Amino acid sequence: MKKGSGFYNLEGIVSEESINKYLFSVRGESKLGLLDVETIEGHEKLSKPYSYKITFTSKQKSIPPDSLLNIEGSLKIRAPNHSWNKYIQGSEMWLYERQIEGVITSFSLISTSADESLYEIRLEHKLALLSRRKRSAIYLNINVPKLVTQILKEHAFADYEIDFDNLVCIYPNREMIVQWEESDLAFISRILSEVGIWFRIANHHAVSHIMVVIFSDSQCQYIFDQKIMHSSHAGLTSNEYSIDQLVSKHNVVSAGVKVKNFDYRLANSLMLNADADVSAERTTAYGTEYRYADIHHQPGSQFAEAQPGESSWFYAKLHHEIILNNQSILTGMTTSPSIVPGMVLEIDGAIPHAFASGFVVTAMQVTGRRDAALQSRLIGIPYSQNVCFRPQPLPRPRIAGTVPAIVSSPIDNDQYAHIDVQGRYWVKFDFDLDQHRQGYESMPVRLARVYAGDTYGHHFPLIQGTEVAIAFEGGDPERPFIAHALHHAPKPDPVTSRNNTRNVIRTAGLNKLRMEDRRGQEHVKLSTEYGKTQLNMGHLVDAGGKPRGEGAELRTDDRAVLRAAKGILLTTEAQPKALGKQLDMSAVVQQLQDALTLATSLQQSALTAQALNVELGPQQQLNAALEQLTRSGLVAYADHGMALLTPQTMALSADKDLSLNAASNGSFNVFKKLSMAVGQGLSLFSRAIGIKIIAAKDDISVQAQRGEMGLLSDKHFHIQSMNGNVTISARKNIQLLCGGGGIRINEDGSVKIFSPAKVQLKGTSLDWSGPESAKDKTPVFQEEQFHRRIKLHGSGNPDDVLKKTKFRLTKASGETIEGVTDDEGTTPLLDMTEMDEMKMEILPNE
Repeated sequence: MKKGSGFYNLEGIVSEESINKYLFSVRGESKLGLLDVETIEGHEKLSKPYSYKITFTSKQKSIPPDSLLNIEGSLKIRAPNHSWNKYIQGSEMWLYERQIEGVITSFSLISTSADESLYEIRLEHKLALLSRRKRSAIYLNINVPKLVTQILKEHAFADYEIDFDNLVCIYPNREMIVQWEESDLAFISRILSEVGIWFRIANHHAVSHIMVVIFSDSQCQYIFDQKIMHSSHAGLTSNEYSIDQLVSKHNVVSAGVKVKNFDYRLANSLMLNADADVSAERTTAYGTEYRYADIHHQPGSQFAEAQPGESSWFYAKLHHEIILNNQSILTGMTTSPSIVPGMVLEIDGAIPHAFASGFVVTAMQVTGRRDAALQSRLIGIPYSQNVCFRPQPLPRPRIAGTVPAIVSSPIDNDQYAHIDVQGRYWVKFDFDLDQHRQGYESMPVRLARVYAGDTYGHHFPLIQGTEVAIAFEGGDPERPFIAHALHHAPKPDPVTSRNNTRNVIRTAGLNKLRMEDRRGQEHVKLSTEYGKTQLNMGHLVDAGGKPRGEGAELRTDDRAVLRAAKGILLTTEAQPKALGKQLDMSAVVQQLQDALTLATSLQQSALTAQALNVELGPQQQLNAALEQLTRSGLVAYADHGMALLTPQTMALSADKDLSLNAASNGSFNVFKKLSMAVGQGLSLFSRAIGIKIIAAKDDISVQAQRGEMGLLSDKHFHIQSMNGNVTISARKNIQLLCGGGGIRINEDGSVKIFSPAKVQLKGTSLDWSGPESAKDKTPVFQEEQFHRRIKLHGSGNPDDVLKKTKFRLTKASGETIEGVTDDEGTTPLLDMTEMDEMKMEILPNE
């Protein structure tokens, strides 16, 4: 809007003696010549900027458009002062009734004659200029009054031209307000109408050429104490203005309003519903209007002392007031130029009942000519303490489809998703030209998923810079959600024409699920960069796509654990085309049965040969447990062999029984030393060929330290020393027997040679001498100390020592022993060997 340095008042051109009731002046320095108003036609309405079409004549045949367009102008409406006397000093010939300030928004040349030209301009309040700026924008964490003030100040409105001082409700900040392809005027009109705030435009109380936009959400900003006479004839009566042609129109409207909103932030969305009925007249109302999805986040209450705005109750009441604004429509005609929208007219005289409570003027149409009286057609509603004027809600723009946005974060090049405790994101809308705090350029936005529930669902976090398509619930710009994510040039797709046979899920941390669909080379790869851990299945390829194997591979540079509580089956037994049941283990069962049969057969032979008896029950129980993995066991089966290899130490351990079976040969090779320690007995039995124990070097020692030793052969028995002596010694006696004869060496050293037949002594000589004895070194066997002491403690907690606790031990023989533990949770009675079997009971302390 252009402003000049001076205010060019056409009163300086149109003489005060002119009978024209309308004076028009413009700001500026150009001299346009005599402008003479011919007609005016105005439209004024609450919550809209007024607009006046003015025609005037000028002797200037062609006025340049730029001398008027976007220039501030002033229209003054005056009436003759019937008390004027030119002989009285200070007496004014004219009374100024109304001053309308605005800006010229259109200009037309209508006609031209020899004497003058006829022009037409439109004078509007400068609020109308806001319709010339159309945009899309995002506003964050602001309420409606503050946002309207902010936009008005962007258009050079001064603080004194904006009045929000008398609002009744407290309006909460909204997370986000969206202006979508709307002019600034349409936008602020819409958001004001959404919350029921209306406005009127009035002259400043101190400076008449300054127009103030007064905002209100109640009746307190109505203009009261406006009395006018009712007359059946238009015109002046006793020099006073009057009103006539009073008409009231009445409609049946809804008796109440119910509102409801779903708010995902609340545990119970049923809280956000309310019913309102502010009508005092029940007979002319019917039914209930149900409105869904006004955005309200708290229920509110009609009894609240400080009424919160934008609550469920607030919207229910507001929408019912809007409905009731159409229950009774009042109209009338007046010649008073001082009446404006927002006035409550108190009409004296015989008037229809609908006007008795007061006539609230909400709109007016003004016409005037220089040769005729001004006429105003008034439109309004009855005054009510319960029902205030409310602007008709303007429809919120709907956004069809999606709009592009970029996922945001306050950290540049953030490696991780910037989300809140509800898993929501902040995005930067591409259409938004304003600068906001980085990482918080929108309200928190939910991500639509293919699956969601109570802390379960499907969520791949979106990283800063990811393009997303934002959709809107019901097309509402203030209900956005992320519909899906997209690739763009800086962040290309993992599947392109170069690898169009692959299906890929890959995260920003390079965790990957890749599925290859190329026929004959199908494979699946599940991998993570940590430890380079991978599960590869099918046709295996390297990073360059070259084949490196087939089947399946689980590999890692770190540790791996295979854990199954109910059992594990490792087998090479084939199941062609993946047919068959999971626990199909027929070959395994057959192998286990064959091993048991072999063990049974050999054991029977061993028993016949009087070898030690070995119980086969544990092996039978093992077979039963492993078949179909009825117990938590581990079965490993290979059709063509199995090898367990390590360059270091290998351990095989069983708390109970260990069974090794081979249907053919067995080989046990140890390069250095082999040590076998058996707790109770060792039995070696060979059914067919025999047993050989050979030491290629060093000694062989065979001892029975606490028992007898028997060496028996069916055929020849050889004792031979190749390069040394043979010594046979005994502490008590030695007997060599054969055929009833023999040699007996007694404990006292005497020797007897006896024979049932003859005794032959052969040699070149026989040396008979006195007595002689030989001493032999008898080995001493140490008594072993093979036990350990048991310590009692609470289950799973070694630190919870059972002190001074009575117990009972029952041995395998049935013998019982009772005792009490010491402060360490033990006692000598709890000294046991590995072979001892006892049952323990904890007894109550007396």
